[in-house]
Amino acid sequence: MKRTKQTRPAPECPDYTHVLPKKLADTLHQKADERYSKFEAFRYLMQKQAVQDPDGSGNHTAPFEVTITELSVDWGWHRHTVTAFLQKLARMGYLSVEKTTTSFRLRLPELFVKGRENA
Repeated sequence: MKRTKQTRPAPECPDYTHVLPKKLADTLHQKADERYSKFEAFRYLMQKQAVQDPDGSGNHTAPFEVTITELSVDWGWHRHTVTAFLQKLARMGYLSVEKTTTSFRLRLPELFVKGRENA
């Protein structure tokens, strides 16, 4: 008798939003592999912006500059994969991407640093 794999349809899921505090991101962070997951790459971008405070005002929404090569090396990804990931985040509205002559200027418009949003 031959067994057939029964597939169940995925349940319909409404659109949702969830706050991702650093403590939860740290808990979900995968450390074993050299290659970053998409989650880890997004977390990297959040951390990169969170440390930005160019004028010391406490405003951490300033864009930061990176190169595709830098991200490729740090994440263990191919350059094309990095570019495609950034473009997808931009299309979804989670990342602002501005190309300069030597790098990319990135900004996560929805990132707020706890205790500093009104500084």
